[in-house]
Amino acid sequence: MDPFAASKPKVRIDNWSVVDGLISPAYRELAPGYRLNGFILRHRDLPCGLVYTSAILRVDPGAWLVETAEAIYQLGEVDRRYERWLLGSGVEDAA
Repeated sequence: MDPFAASKPKVRIDNWSVVDGLISPAYRELAPGYRLNGFILRHRDLPCGLVYTSAILRVDPGAWLVETAEAIYQLGEVDRRYERWLLGSGVEDAA
């Protein structure tokens, strides 16, 4: 990630998947323009619980990091249904 992102909060997201958005929750590959959906726990700057992020700006697959307008997300455990979708869709890697 670029140094300017260091000013954003970094938070772990678990049970995550990548979706079009809240209105159209169809699964998508991990790429800019889509949104993360998952659970955040114990973070002082962001709401805890189920979240739908703003659009993904960048993905660093080697570090399992995703940048959005509001935060840097450290990808934790993947949602099992999303993982099965990835395997069935021909997308090789979840991050």
